[in-house]
Amino acid sequence: MKGLKFIAVAIISLITFTACNDDDVYEEKWYVQDFEVVSSDWRLVGQAGDIGSYYEYVFDRVPLEVSYYQGIVTAYMYFNYKRNNEVQTPLPYTEYIVENNSTGEEVKYSIQYSYDVMADGRIAFRAIVSDYYTQYFNPGTQYFRVAIIW
Repeated sequence: MKGLKFIAVAIISLITFTACNDDDVYEEKWYVQDFEVVSSDWRLVGQAGDIGSYYEYVFDRVPLEVSYYQGIVTAYMYFNYKRNNEVQTPLPYTEYIVENNSTGEEVKYSIQYSYDVMADGRIAFRAIVSDYYTQYFNPGTQYFRVAIIW
């Protein structure tokens, strides 16, 4: 039994020490960018009020050397940006809203913020309002963060 344990420890040690060499070192790279999307930057995709319509902002400031094909893209949305109570939440994020319309009626809706990575390196941020009420809603100024690791 001792001999079997000794052989197992020897094999594990041999694998461990020979598996690590300088050729296996890979340098991880990061790209992180915070940015502001003002209300007028959001572009309506589709016709206002039509099913499937949504707002989009295309972030195209990713440097060419950034390789998201071999890495990971994550995006975040800020709340209370640059304040003491700042919060960063990963996308997709759904915000639920209850407010009163001009006649005093309570209106409930939601907005889902998400993102997609395009093949050419651009990142499309989307704001999709429930029931496609794009004729009544335009996203306000929002703050985002893109982080790419490759």
